[in-house]
Order: sequence, then structure tokens, then C-alpha cells
Amino acid sequence: TNRQVQQHTPKQRPFSAPLPQPKTMSQGPDNMKVEQEGSSFKDQVVTALTQFVDAVDKKCSSLPYLPDIAAKAKTKPAYIALAVCAAFLMFILMMIGFNAIVNIICFAYPAMAALKAMQTKPEKYDEQWLTYFMIFGKFHVAESFYPSLLTDVSFYVLFKFLVLVWCFLPQSTGAQKVYSFFIKKVLAAVGPKPESKTE
Repeated sequence: TNRQVQQHTPKQRPFSAPLPQPKTMSQGPDNMKVEQEGSSFKDQVVTALTQFVDAVDKKCSSLPYLPDIAAKAKTKPAYIALAVCAAFLMFILMMIGFNAIVNIICFAYPAMAALKAMQTKPEKYDEQWLTYFMIFGKFHVAESFYPSLLTDVSFYVLFKFLVLVWCFLPQSTGAQKVYSFFIKKVLAAVGPKPESKTE
């Protein structure tokens, strides 16, 4: 007798749909919005730096010898000029120190701005610049009594620089805010009250 070979077909498993994968934090709409904002900010920074380099390059192109040196080095004149300025600033930083540079920057520009404000007399210019130079002087008084602030306290000079820049920048006018929210209230509480006029 011939044996009949039966072909057995494998049983098919029932179809099961793949389980939906949970969304990770990187796939959420909020995180996508944050990523878009971060990329847009990065693009703005890159654009601003490119415009700055282009502006410096236009001014440096009219200087003698610099375009020839840049052509031999196969780079832009702006890069050579910025490198020379950075080296010069590093040399000054090593010679006189970061605190001296902060004092020069935080005195020269506010002094010129205060002199200009005395001529044009914008609104509340006296509150802004009198308060600023009072804050500037307080830093110097503190450093004269405690010279260790400049050597022992980490980031003191950087903190001083950031505070003074916030105080004198026209975009922030921090000195005027200090006067309005602190000095003005202290003077009103301590100082003599104005006398009422009687007929």
C-alpha cells in the first residue's frame, strides 16, 4: 500500500493590529513649539552675527594692506580685524585686569550719555543718571573697604558688570527703576514731608 503523505498547513494566527505607541515628550506639540522657538532664536543669532561680520568686512575693505593680507590668508578682512581686536583686548585684560576694563566701560559711556541728557533734558534723566552714579560709587566704596571682594569672591566683578550695564542701558533703565521702587520710597519714609501752604 502506498502511504499517502498528508500535507499539514500551519494554522494562521488571528490578525492583531499593532498597539499604538505612546507619544514621547519629544513628539508632543508643546515640545515641538519649544524646538521651533529655539531654532528661530538660533537663526536670529546667526543672522545678527552674519550681518555684523558683513558690516565689519565692508569697513575693513577700505583699510590699507588688510585686504591683501586677507587675500593671502584666504579669509575675510573682518576675521583678521576681529582676531586682532580680540588679541588686543586679551593683552589689556592681562595687563590691567578685568575690573579696570569694567570700570572704564561703565564710566565712559554713562558719562557721555549723562552729558548728552543734560543738554537735551529728556524725561526723568536726573533720576536715571544721579541714581546710576550713586550705584557706581557704592561699588567703589565697598571695594575700598573690602579689597578682598576683587580676589576672594568669585564672579563679583562679573556681577558688578551685569548690574551696572542693566542700570545704564537705555533699553532697561535699571537705575531709574531702582530709584522708583527703592530710593524714592525710602526718602518718602525718612525725609521731611513737604509743608502745606496756608494762606
